[in-house]
Amino acid sequence: MALKLYHFEACPYCEKVRYAMRRLDLRYESAEIDPANRSEVKALSGQELVPVLVDGEVVVHDSTRILRYLVRMHGGGRLLPDDSRSRGLAWVIEEYADEVLGPLLRRASRGMDAAGRPLDDGGRNALKTEMAHHYEALEQLLGGEDYALGSRLTLADIALYAFISRLELYSPRGVPPEYPKIRAWYSRMKS
Repeated sequence: MALKLYHFEACPYCEKVRYAMRRLDLRYESAEIDPANRSEVKALSGQELVPVLVDGEVVVHDSTRILRYLVRMHGGGRLLPDDSRSRGLAWVIEEYADEVLGPLLRRASRGMDAAGRPLDDGGRNALKTEMAHHYEALEQLLGGEDYALGSRLTLADIALYAFISRLELYSPRGVPPEYPKIRAWYSRMKS
């Protein structure tokens, strides 16, 4: 088996790569890393973040770089929409998930503001408002189709799912009931 993935179980960036690899039916060796000891990842990739994919002599770190590698080298193009505009939009949504949803959910789970300070009542209310804004945007995105960009699952869905699935870890109610399109999409993604 040439592929080996170094990851943490609770990491949404890692979940994004694992989900994509499952959808591509790629067999890989799983190397779950202890978050307190990243020396193996540092020795392999020169940095300490996960996920890291090893494919023979090739070492790729960063979830987006790994997805781009899988698209190029392992048939991952199947996870992209057919038309070029939607393919570009899939990558934009993937980046939105990483750069906006990821930090937002991390702040919510830790009860911290963007500067790392504990949230006061005003900060909690601002965070709830910000979360509602993103829920409303995703509800509109998922408005007319089964998946984010049409009738089939793409990298956009995988990226969104990796972060939204973390809500179950942080909140017993998961996706709030006032967002039925997101909840229906989430059910399809889980199955």
